[in-house]
Amino acid sequence: EIKRLLNPNKGVFGYVEHVAVQLENADERNKRSFLEWQQRTLDPLQQAVAHNCHLHRDTDAAILNTFSSSETSSELLYEERFFVDDMWPVSCQCCGVIALNSKRK
Repeated sequence: EIKRLLNPNKGVFGYVEHVAVQLENADERNKRSFLEWQQRTLDPLQQAVAHNCHLHRDTDAAILNTFSSSETSSELLYEERFFVDDMWPVSCQCCGVIALNSKRK
């Protein structure tokens, strides 16, 4: 819906979202594996009480996939993943900015 509402020639979308913990390296596995387990375990309960909101979803990847299409060219201007430990169980956060440029002439 957001993609549809943005101006295809110069729309800009900024987002901040909670996302699944990714255990890509040994340091993250040591520090965050319990949080990742908690997200997976509590995800069904979260969906039931929070109107299908997921604790363990790669929302940033879903956003990037949505803005990658043949109709619209998008440019990722900024992307970051970070932790806010006081926000358990949604401690893993992401933010980003995407700009649209229409391919249609």
